[in-house]
Amino acid sequence: MGCGPCVWDALRMAGWRAGHTVTTGDWTRQLTAAGFELNDVAVGIWAEFGGLTIKSCPARAPASSLCMDPVDACIDTAAEAASLKLRYGENYSPLGTWSVQFRSYVAAGGRVVAVGPNVLWSLGSTFAEALVYVVYGDGGVDRAEQADWLGNCLTGR
Repeated sequence: MGCGPCVWDALRMAGWRAGHTVTTGDWTRQLTAAGFELNDVAVGIWAEFGGLTIKSCPARAPASSLCMDPVDACIDTAAEAASLKLRYGENYSPLGTWSVQFRSYVAAGGRVVAVGPNVLWSLGSTFAEALVYVVYGDGGVDRAEQADWLGNCLTGR
């Protein structure tokens, strides 16, 4: 993974180490039962980073984090993932929560997005890019995209 030293530090502070693995069977069963089509990219990321909360470096403003718990973040959002698939033509599986409040998903092709009420943020075209963005930011560039097509402004989440 092509990440800078602060990303590696953030991963270690979150509890990650080389060879870190998480059993994903419970997440897979729960999310499949909730109506999700899961992709292999997501399951692979869960296996290595599941359960971790990766936080930004102190210099990043505003602070950011990525909490890697797909069930807690997205168990009731299968329709939202289906909207992402319809819009972008590939499967989006739950990843976790970005910055405490926004659901995050990863596409079968690797793209990571976060979703809020009628808004979508592109966190990175790969999980490694998303980690770099979470930890370092990108100098204040606004990654928010109006996404009225999501139809999620009244989801209560």
